[in-house]
Amino acid sequence: MLTYSKYSKALGVLFAIAVLTAASCGSKSESSDAGCQAGAEHCSCLSNGGCDDELICATNLNQCVRLAGTSTGGTTGSGGNGSGGTAASGGTTGSGGTVATGGTTGSGGNATGGAGHAGSTGTGGNATGGTKGTGGATGTGGTTATGGTKGTGGASATGGTTGTGGSATGGAPGTGGVTSTTCSLTNHSGNGSFTYYYFGQGTAKDGSGYRTACGYYGTESGQVDTIQNIANTSPAKNTYFAAIPGQNGFDSKSHCGECAQITGQNGKQVIATIIDECPYGGDGNNSACANNPNGHLDLSVDVFNQLGYSVGNPTGTNWKFVPCPVTGNIIARVKPGNPNELFLENTILAITAVAGASRQSYGAWHFGSNLNSGQSIQLTDEANRQLTIQLSSTSQGQNQDTGKQFPACQ
Repeated sequence: MLTYSKYSKALGVLFAIAVLTAASCGSKSESSDAGCQAGAEHCSCLSNGGCDDELICATNLNQCVRLAGTSTGGTTGSGGNGSGGTAASGGTTGSGGTVATGGTTGSGGNATGGAGHAGSTGTGGNATGGTKGTGGATGTGGTTATGGTKGTGGASATGGTTGTGGSATGGAPGTGGVTSTTCSLTNHSGNGSFTYYYFGQGTAKDGSGYRTACGYYGTESGQVDTIQNIANTSPAKNTYFAAIPGQNGFDSKSHCGECAQITGQNGKQVIATIIDECPYGGDGNNSACANNPNGHLDLSVDVFNQLGYSVGNPTGTNWKFVPCPVTGNIIARVKPGNPNELFLENTILAITAVAGASRQSYGAWHFGSNLNSGQSIQLTDEANRQLTIQLSSTSQGQNQDTGKQFPACQ
């Protein structure tokens, strides 16, 4: 029970709060033994000093009031385990209980409802850096060139799309076409014969130099002749050449540009390029060539001097056709005075066919119309390999590097 004299100050505060927080009591006009009615601001204590509805009688006031009750602390916040690295939010801070008025001083519970415990620091999960990339499809090299055409290396292989999280595997490098092919050539060993000559004995003049029956240009110093656009790598040399027997308008002109490996009496081997005709029959009267049209060679003086023979027309000699050890690319040259004719030199094997052209008795390839700058021309050699070249110019009498060469022979 509360007494006004002892708790006057407290009751003043409690009464004010009780009016706001207490449950509604009966009206002022109600008798002391009447039950409290809902909706009244307050009601009198019962005659026995008690009150309805869990109210408490303030005796000095003779009024029933409701104490605010013990406050409950705020709910302790649970932090939650943060998922995916999100920091957990702390629990809601508990609000202190409302201070009770009009009765025994309420212990307002713990005025602060315990600070919410912050959640455990979220672990960001084990972040995986994405699926390990595969290096993309392996690039394939260029298609191997066939038919002797020099491979262009194919499209540059790309290394495949760079894999995410992994190293891309680069494509296999493109292959640059066939590097060598088998070339089956004629062997005249055991039935050969040799003579020798030099240009000053009757080769056609061309300006300050000479023009051979195959169309090659050469110069002379004494009895040593030097030829343009032939093999010049040992055991070949640009002073090592030969004329092959021919008749009836140089019927053996298909051998122009071919190379012969010659073995001397002393065992030395040299390589000479066929650049001329040794005429017999209707073309001339060279008896040595007429006597052995399939095995005789009329050699340059410099070749013959390497072989160690003591006589000028040895028989039973050894020689055979071989690939020419040329360096660089095929050389094309438009014939002066004939814009529809072309010479082809510095080849590995003899050229036996040119698309759209026929071979003239003087070695040039004759086309049906004038040649054009940028024109593509397909060549076939004696191993039946094909190669397409392109003319860069139609200027007459000028050597053009075609940028192409047949594969080497095995």
